[in-house]
Amino acid sequence: VAPGMYLYTAPGEGMEFSNTGEEPMTLLLLRQRYKPLKGYDAPKSYFGNAAEVVPENLFGMENVQRYFLLPTDMSMDLGMYIFYFQPGGCHTYAETHKQEHGMYVLDGEGAYYLDDNWSISKKDDFVWMGPYCPQGAYCVGRKPYIYLLSKDCNRDIDV
Repeated sequence: VAPGMYLYTAPGEGMEFSNTGEEPMTLLLLRQRYKPLKGYDAPKSYFGNAAEVVPENLFGMENVQRYFLLPTDMSMDLGMYIFYFQPGGCHTYAETHKQEHGMYVLDGEGAYYLDDNWSISKKDDFVWMGPYCPQGAYCVGRKPYIYLLSKDCNRDIDV
């Protein structure tokens, strides 16, 4: 395991981690029951390193990038992304999604707009966002505001 590595374990498969080095290892684990989609096979296990992912500019701005960590095909019911906001970078509008989101701040400091309220989030903060909740981010620090975002995708929400 190296810094920036990530793993998606296919439905029904187990996983095991062991730190054989002398340095402590930090592991962020998201556990979620897979929702199959008729006509599609379950996804396979997938791993990579965020340092090897080519980002895309978000909203056409060069100071906000999004890194897609997982495949985006219809077999996947989970999206996992890293958002990277340079100082001054922001969402250009308040957005809403029908899916729940989880956000874990990897570094920096930002103002996060959530359900008509602004709050400061910083490294190691976690934010859970419900469906249809207006949201947006603005980097307020002197270094990049970077967060990992999980999102349900390619499935209707449970009602």
